[in-house]
Amino acid sequence: MCPAAPLSVQESKSVHFPMKKHSGREPNEEVHLFAFAPLGVWARLILENRGVARPYWSKLAQVLFASSVTLPFRVAETVLHSKRVARTEVREPPLFVLGYPRTGTTFLHNLLSKDPDFGYVTTFQAIAPKWFLIGRGKIKSLMQQGMGQKTRPVDNVQVSLDMPQEEEVALANSTHLSFIHNFSFPRKTREYFDRYLLLGDGSGLRPRELHRWEKEYMEIVRKATINWGGRRLVQKTPANQGRVPTLLRLFPDAKFVHIVRNPLVTYQSMVHMYKKILPLYQMHDFDWNEMQEFVMDSYVVTMKRFIEDSKTIPDGNLMEVKFEDLEADPLGELAKIYAGLSLPGWDAASVAVRDYLGTLAGYKKNKYASSQEVIDMVSEKWRFAFDHWDYSLPGEEPDS
Repeated sequence: MCPAAPLSVQESKSVHFPMKKHSGREPNEEVHLFAFAPLGVWARLILENRGVARPYWSKLAQVLFASSVTLPFRVAETVLHSKRVARTEVREPPLFVLGYPRTGTTFLHNLLSKDPDFGYVTTFQAIAPKWFLIGRGKIKSLMQQGMGQKTRPVDNVQVSLDMPQEEEVALANSTHLSFIHNFSFPRKTREYFDRYLLLGDGSGLRPRELHRWEKEYMEIVRKATINWGGRRLVQKTPANQGRVPTLLRLFPDAKFVHIVRNPLVTYQSMVHMYKKILPLYQMHDFDWNEMQEFVMDSYVVTMKRFIEDSKTIPDGNLMEVKFEDLEADPLGELAKIYAGLSLPGWDAASVAVRDYLGTLAGYKKNKYASSQEVIDMVSEKWRFAFDHWDYSLPGEEPDS
């Protein structure tokens, strides 16, 4: 994958896709990430966004077809497993990986998932949460064969249906109450952020909607608990960065590990992500300059909120790690996390993690370039993050 082109805050245009080939396929040929969401979810999204723009009708048709043909699976799962799911107890409080998008949350999640004592939401559960339990045998195998070897369009990370995935993807495939429906309707990004990432607290989310969100979220957690035979779950979704009060209410004894990364690289990577992801899934046009502004603003809101919310996490239940340190010494940093959170089983986990690290030898990260204007903007608006997490501003020497 080519390095991202230099970015300029002066870039402003209405974005209309498909615009270029991605991995040999046109964006509108890519299977939509939320194609298996119930028809009612899509009806709600289409209605509140006043329809789908004409250039994206074929994409919508593919989504509605996929949702329709999997309707019998969803009905069967409800009939066969709904009572079992509702009765399932989550006895082990989860370990939550927190971090703003593109800070290394996936890397950390993948490392922790190698611990044989942990379970997680799999990619298959994330894309098919409403028929995951009945489909995790033959259906999943057939889907995996159809996928072949794939990597994420954002960063070349390999994916398979058995690998760990964000529970937010499962949430978006279960209900309209998910922030990442902005992938499909980017003009709603700020509204979805306020309502479904911040969850109340002035966002306008009604108590009934919050109750529905919690119900759908707990169904995902319970199904993952069933899948892993009651193991403690390690869960990762960047949207949880703004939901600490809700997560603590649901799981008062939950453990948290928060990962941070150099703010300038985070901004570059986040913008790069939207440039790669939105062409695949968007269903209306949007102003790209507004998306860049959202990235800048949402980081400030999310990170400042987390600084305050983290003070409410009980002592001994929160650890922080820098991506740069984790990348340089994964085993050493994980050992600190296990010790700091009093997590058992490091000896067995370290063997599995070491084996996994051996498979990453050929992996190459994306490299980014930015205009001086972007560097100055990030340095000014995100100065608090450079200071709070002890990162050097561009052009400044780190303290010795």
